[in-house]
Amino acid sequence: MKKVRIGVLGCGYMAQTAHLPCLAMNPAAEVTALCSRRREVTAALARRWEIPHVCGNEDELLSLDLDAVYVLTPVQWHLANITAALDAGKRVFTEKPAAMSAESAGKLAAAAKVAKKGVSVGYMKRHDANIAELLRRMAEGKWGKLLFVRAHAFIGSHWNAAIDEAVPVLRASSPAPEPEGGELDPGPAFLGMPRDAKFYSFENPYYGLLDTGCHSVNLLRLLSGREPEVVSASERGGVKFVEFDFGGATGTLEFCVNFQMRRWDEVTELYFERASVRILTPPPLDMQSSSVVDLYGEAGALNRRLTLEDNRQWAFRLQTAAFLEKVRSGDDSAADLDEAKNDIAVIEAISRKLMYTHFG
Repeated sequence: MKKVRIGVLGCGYMAQTAHLPCLAMNPAAEVTALCSRRREVTAALARRWEIPHVCGNEDELLSLDLDAVYVLTPVQWHLANITAALDAGKRVFTEKPAAMSAESAGKLAAAAKVAKKGVSVGYMKRHDANIAELLRRMAEGKWGKLLFVRAHAFIGSHWNAAIDEAVPVLRASSPAPEPEGGELDPGPAFLGMPRDAKFYSFENPYYGLLDTGCHSVNLLRLLSGREPEVVSASERGGVKFVEFDFGGATGTLEFCVNFQMRRWDEVTELYFERASVRILTPPPLDMQSSSVVDLYGEAGALNRRLTLEDNRQWAFRLQTAAFLEKVRSGDDSAADLDEAKNDIAVIEAISRKLMYTHFG
C-alpha cells in the first residue's frame, strides 16, 4: 500500500498533541516534512517523530513531493497558507476555524475549486462513531418534526484531558521570529479594531468565540440539517446565550470559556415529536473517549431508551483516517470549506448581536 506523503505546516500545540500522534498511528501516512517559524521546536519534533525534512519556510515545504499538507498554523495565517498550498497543487487538511471570516472562507472555497484540490476542515466531532450512528438513525425519519435543539458548551482547562503529562509539548526557548511576507487574514470588516497582537488573541472576544464556538455551531448545523438564523444574543458574566431559529425549530447556545475551572462540560440536545437525543462529548484531546449518545423514542405503546456507550474511539484518529482515505481516493471536494463559511457566518451574526465591533 502506497503511503500518503504529508507535509505539516505549523508545529504548535494541536500539531504536537493531536495531529502528529494520529498520523504516526496510521500506517497509511508518512509525514515527510515539518515547517514552522520556531525552528528549534521543529527540529526537536522531527527527531521525536523521525521526520526526514525540516523546512525553513513555507516555499521549501511546498516544493517537496507531497500528497497533502496539514495547515496547523494560527487561524490568521490560514488564508495565506491554504491558498499557497492549493497554488502548489497540494490537497489540504486545516485545523478549524478555516479562516477569520466567512468572506475569507469563501475565497478559499473558490481557490480550491480552481485548483481542483480538496480541502478538509478539522471538525473532528463529525467523525465520532456514535454521532455517525445517530445521524444514520435520524435519517430513517421515524421521530417526527424537529422541535428544539440546544448546545451547552462550558469549556474548562481540562479541555486537553491533561495530555501534556503524557505527550510533553515542546516549546521554544525564545520568541519566534517575525513572519516574512504574506498577510494576516483581517477578519470581518465590521470589527473596528486595530489588527494587532491583541486582535489575534483571546483578548478579542470575536477571536475566542470563533476559535471554540465554531465547533458548537457546526455540530448544531450538522444535526439539525438546517441553516440557523440568529434571533438574539446576550452576554453576562462571561456567559454567552444565543437564540436561533432553525427553520421553525427553536435553538439555543450556552457558551463559556472558564479556565478557572477544570471541568469540560459539553452537551447537545435535540427534541423531536416522538424522540429526544442527548449527546455528551468528551474533552477533545481525551484519546480514550468518544461521545455518549442517549436516545429516547416512542412507537405506539412502546417507550424505548438506547444508549450508545463510550466506544473508546478517538474522533481525531477517525478524522485522520477519513482524510487519508479522501486523499487516496482522489476526492477533491471543497464541501468542507462551504460548511466552514456557513459556520463562520453564524459566528459573525452572533458577534454583531453582541456588538463585538470594538473592544477596550
